[in-house]
Amino acid sequence: MEEMFDYAGVKYNKCTLDHAQKSSETFWYHIQPEWIDLSFFYENVFHYIDEEYLRAIRMEDNVKILLWFPSEGFHLNMPRFIEDIMYSLADKGIPEEKLYIVFGDLRIEENFKTYLQKKKIDSKIKTFGLNIFELNYWIETNRMYFSKNRMTEINPNAELVHQSEVNFEEHRTKRFVCRNANPRPHRIFVASQLYKKGYDQLGYISFLNRYYTPGIPHNINDFTKDETILETAHEDMKEFLKKTPIVLDENAETIGTDLNQRRMQKEHYLNSYFSIINETVCDSFPGDPLFITEKIYQPMLQLHPFVVFGSRGTLEYLQDTGYRTFDKFMLIDEKYDRASNSADRMDQAMECVRRLCAFDLEILHKEYIKIFDNLVYNQQHFLKLNREEYLEKFVKWLKQ
Repeated sequence: MEEMFDYAGVKYNKCTLDHAQKSSETFWYHIQPEWIDLSFFYENVFHYIDEEYLRAIRMEDNVKILLWFPSEGFHLNMPRFIEDIMYSLADKGIPEEKLYIVFGDLRIEENFKTYLQKKKIDSKIKTFGLNIFELNYWIETNRMYFSKNRMTEINPNAELVHQSEVNFEEHRTKRFVCRNANPRPHRIFVASQLYKKGYDQLGYISFLNRYYTPGIPHNINDFTKDETILETAHEDMKEFLKKTPIVLDENAETIGTDLNQRRMQKEHYLNSYFSIINETVCDSFPGDPLFITEKIYQPMLQLHPFVVFGSRGTLEYLQDTGYRTFDKFMLIDEKYDRASNSADRMDQAMECVRRLCAFDLEILHKEYIKIFDNLVYNQQHFLKLNREEYLEKFVKWLKQ
């Protein structure tokens, strides 16, 4: 968190409890969990708050808890999360209004209200949805390619597509890029369908099985409503997983080194026309989170349009933050972004992929050229991110 604040120009001071007790300013006890399963069960992060700080949080109006967890955006019914937090607050005698949660779900305020209504409970916990990945990826991009102290072992010219390198005369031999590291269930389904349809011959696909070797997902009805696909989906995924891991550049071991998971090979993008993005969160039930990660910004940096398998409202959010999306590019209909059911959304997104893979390369090439100005605009819009303004709404929320 401190690194984000430093880059965004947010001023803060590290203080002791003595400072808090001698001032009327607000003091924050900062909690930053690494991951839910390691942090929110008894004994947990609340259990290890020193007694003197715990007493101040209970009794002093100006001492509060900031739980910083924007790196995840799963639904609030996730076991051992909100329920354990509320239990721990009660167990430790911490007033709920003292807890401020920063989370990666950009609909957290709305979804938290819905969660409370369904549980028929009340809570004074305050929530804020923050897209930390755009700023974080901008920082990482700077580190890798642009800053004075950048990683000198990285050659930007070998990894970043510059608009001057785009050849308008020659057709590219591939259609798409689809990169997958962590084998989340919806990614297994999407990749298995790409292989079933023979699209693996048309694009660059990776599937690394990072962290673990997956089994076959059982929640297939979350991915499609197509009865024909449902009949064979289990077998399709089973056959696909036999082919994994599928490596393009980094493998499951090397991708975690330094910033390897953020690096790309520009020839993949210079020799294809669009990206298929399997975002981290795609489900709409039991919650409806909106979670955006660096995966959405990577193709923009490489002058690629994209189809995204992700949260409802992903494209709308990008438009609201100044990016241009690709409605009507090669008959893409971005109404899929508004589908409230994940199966409907994925079916419609897959239809967009089917259309893009069906057209002749000559037509695809011409259509790519037509939207090229928008692709350059998106790349520059990302690179010109105003870091000083990025956390303004968050800071105002803290001061409310």
